[in-house]
Amino acid sequence: MYLEIYPDIIFLLNFIMDFILLYLLKKINKKNSSLPRLLGAAAIGALFTVIISIFPWMNLVMRFLLMYIVVSVLMILIAFGKLSVWDLVKQTIALYLITYFIGGLINSIYYHIKSRGYLIDIENGQVLPNPSMKFIVITILLIIPFILLMIWMYRWYKNHSLETYDVDLILFDRCVHTKGLMDSGNCLYDPIYQKPVIVIENTIMKELLTPEFIRDIEEAKSYLQGNNFDVDQWNIQREHIPRLRFIPYQSIGKKGVLLGINLDKVLIYTGKETICNEKVTAAISDHLLSVKRRYHVILHKGLI
Repeated sequence: MYLEIYPDIIFLLNFIMDFILLYLLKKINKKNSSLPRLLGAAAIGALFTVIISIFPWMNLVMRFLLMYIVVSVLMILIAFGKLSVWDLVKQTIALYLITYFIGGLINSIYYHIKSRGYLIDIENGQVLPNPSMKFIVITILLIIPFILLMIWMYRWYKNHSLETYDVDLILFDRCVHTKGLMDSGNCLYDPIYQKPVIVIENTIMKELLTPEFIRDIEEAKSYLQGNNFDVDQWNIQREHIPRLRFIPYQSIGKKGVLLGINLDKVLIYTGKETICNEKVTAAISDHLLSVKRRYHVILHKGLI
């Protein structure tokens, strides 16, 4: 059987598709990469596709291991650099899912049009019967709208989903692990040190502080409610006073002062790294921050 193969066309089509898939993977999983890295990874993937197309009689097991394991992992490592084993597995699975989704969209369009024969040829052996530049341009133009749609859907999802992180609050020898919401609307700053301020629920404060410190906090709140800001008149332990902070706030139709404490450290786990902030002021809220208890801390964008 005679097969007529066009390596340049195969390389071009696969290079474009691999670049698009890697770009989507970067955006969806927030991975760090550069344009040269993405182009290099796409070129490697396209090159291996050309090599396999030249040897269509290659053992099926060998083809599977080469294309779906070796090449995929190699492309991800080139695009995003050194990764942990678990992260590499997650990125590979994500790449497969994106590829499956994009392929399904493209095939659904080609199923009812004449050009679907080209895709079948590419899938079964990269045999293109007299391909033309018109075919390439049409293929690219059909792919681009789906890519733009996926990016729009991803951005819409991010804008309408809660951006929560695992958080460790550390004070003295105590540590509380909880969930924090990254809220762009949190514009609180310490008026003296001009550092970002987070907001924590009163229940979290009770886990973090000693009973003596909690009693002094409640005492300080009662003084604030009476507009008494003179700490020299407060009946609280002297060693706790340096930890206290006054945080002025203003919202729609309301303004006042929140009582806060100075934490030793706040660790934020983003999934890619652990961000450590020292000497963070935490304003104390007497109300639930999340009715569904999804988070107990409101983070500040300045911490990331």
